[in-house]
Amino acid sequence: MRWLLGPYTEARTYRVAAYLLVGLAFGVFEFTVLVTGFSLGVGLLVTIIGLPVLVATFLVARSLATMERRLARSWLDAPLPRRRLAQHEPNGFFWARLRSLTTTPRTWSEVAFLMLRLPMAVLDFTFITALISAILGGFAQPFLVAAGVDTRIGTWSIDTIAESLIFLPFSLVLLVVGARLILGWGELSRRMAAHFLGRLDATELKHEILDILARTEGADAFRILDELGLRLGHGSFLTPTRVEATLIALQSSGHVTVSRDGSRPVFAAA
Repeated sequence: MRWLLGPYTEARTYRVAAYLLVGLAFGVFEFTVLVTGFSLGVGLLVTIIGLPVLVATFLVARSLATMERRLARSWLDAPLPRRRLAQHEPNGFFWARLRSLTTTPRTWSEVAFLMLRLPMAVLDFTFITALISAILGGFAQPFLVAAGVDTRIGTWSIDTIAESLIFLPFSLVLLVVGARLILGWGELSRRMAAHFLGRLDATELKHEILDILARTEGADAFRILDELGLRLGHGSFLTPTRVEATLIALQSSGHVTVSRDGSRPVFAAA
């Protein structure tokens, strides 16, 4: 019973419920902005303003994805990377920015999430409102009958207290399991956000490692991993194996040197 009712005492349950409720507004806004921007940009490609509109739409999509990433990380505890604004962006305003935006997998993954946000938000909103209505409905029905409110289900008219109590056991069951249902449904949204928004490109990881080594005289792999965790957070996007592979790639390209402190390899910026 504690496993079922315990989530009612946890703040995370209410954060997940809030995420499911407000997601519809975000989904409608994001879908409208992206569809309008991409349609307008593609339609105006024959003119000189088509490409700037597309660039602006991609930049807006990246900003919206950043907002969604923060929302999912704060409300769903999704394992998503923290990114500093304007970090590792190419110099230039138009062609360099356009090439960077359209060739990185991260961009298309974020756009896919934003386009799927509306249908997923509709399902989320439908689920949470139906659950809340079903829970409250059974408890409210006797009061509605006492107040003289006529409730009809098909040809059946509920006009006595005894008849109104028939829904109470169903509402009680949903009340007991409701918190777990909310957390379970929220886990789907959490995994979706982690899949689409949890991408950390190899170039970003290399820049972060080089920045860490530039600020230190030398660091072993464990310290680098700890520093990356403080900067980016923890999740499947940041694993010891990936960090080790990135260090090897940086060493092969001449950006990192390796020395030995006993049996421990120490990395430094070249």
